[in-house]
Amino acid sequence: MLESDPSPAKARPFWIAGVLALAAYACAKPSSAMADEAKLKAYGQHLARECTSCHRLDGVDNGIPSIIVLAPDLFIATMKFYREGTRINPVMVSVASSLSDEQLNALAVFFASIPKPEKKNAQPMEKKSRR
Repeated sequence: MLESDPSPAKARPFWIAGVLALAAYACAKPSSAMADEAKLKAYGQHLARECTSCHRLDGVDNGIPSIIVLAPDLFIATMKFYREGTRINPVMVSVASSLSDEQLNALAVFFASIPKPEKKNAQPMEKKSRR
């Protein structure tokens, strides 16, 4: 015959095991999300090789705007404007049209993660005297 004593002393080990299992699950979930974010960022870095042939990673705008430190939603919205034809630039329309939403998201995460470099004070060059 099975013993059915619902005393707290006998139920306690099962309660502790349940709490520990729940805690383990809760702790594992953020690390999984962080791993997914790291994979997305790495994928974005891989894809960014095409972007960085024109857009500089040092934050300098030399006629082509810097795209580092942009909020991911702004980056994605801008790229979708190009893809939909709302913004017109033949190169950007072509690039944006070739990217999936997953690729846009990966690029957005990568570019947002790059810190903007500090501006260096330009030192005037010394003039060499000609003799």
